[in-house]
Amino acid sequence: MRYVALLLIGCGLSSCATITRGTSEVISVDSNPSGANATIRCAGNISTTGTTPARLTIPRKADGCNVNIEKSGMTTQNVQLERGFNASYWLNFAPTVGFPIAILGSAWGDRGGNYTAWLAAGLFGAAGFIVDRVDGAMYDHSPNSIKVTLEPAR
Repeated sequence: MRYVALLLIGCGLSSCATITRGTSEVISVDSNPSGANATIRCAGNISTTGTTPARLTIPRKADGCNVNIEKSGMTTQNVQLERGFNASYWLNFAPTVGFPIAILGSAWGDRGGNYTAWLAAGLFGAAGFIVDRVDGAMYDHSPNSIKVTLEPAR
């Protein structure tokens, strides 16, 4: 039983996107020619800027993000970032199977079984869903690597 508990705790800890991915994400922006001003603007007054090649960090929960790449004498390029769910978030489902196992085991009258570890695993999974949702770790932006060729302005 001790090994099952350790296995379930390990599954619970590895499935939370907050632990495995963090709450911020790096967006790589490069241009040809380099030295352009790259700016990411998102809803909620979230903004960051750098000079290409740049590694710009934004919160994973940021939505409505646009990348603007501009250089004097060149045509400005805009790239829309799409926000979607990352795979680590969905791994929270793995430990949540502990809830039905604990409930069914207890309901069927199997009083000799210890379902505490299963219940704990279920709590880890449920906590992962809540934490990842609140801090935004459940999201990824696409594309997270941008490479543009700037054309001379006319």
